[in-house]
Amino acid sequence: MYTVLMILTLLASVLLILVVLLQPGKGEMISGMSGLGGAMSSAFGSTRAVKGLQKLTIYLAAIIAGLVLITNLFFVGGGNGSSAPKPVTEGAQIPMTEQAAPAPQVAPAPAAEQPQQEATTEEEAK
Repeated sequence: MYTVLMILTLLASVLLILVVLLQPGKGEMISGMSGLGGAMSSAFGSTRAVKGLQKLTIYLAAIIAGLVLITNLFFVGGGNGSSAPKPVTEGAQIPMTEQAAPAPQVAPAPAAEQPQQEATTEEEAK
């Protein structure tokens, strides 16, 4: 059932894209378009074709919204009869890790101060 609803949603989405692309832009009418748009305007009249495409757009958008809500309510949200895949980590035990002891702090080696002191004593002697 989940797959059927997803296929219906996909088909309605593709139809909605096509219907939106068929609608005329601002300032142009369907009769100026080539292909299906011209056939629709000659069969129904340009105003009826535009109004029909607008209604079809609204109906397809409502159908998509309804299908998405139904799919989410019954299959994704944990409702009854869920056949959607569950997350792999659901119900898994958390592994316990040992905490490593902090590494001992090593004191920095003292700098070789004797050669510097000798240099200062030599400079003082001059």
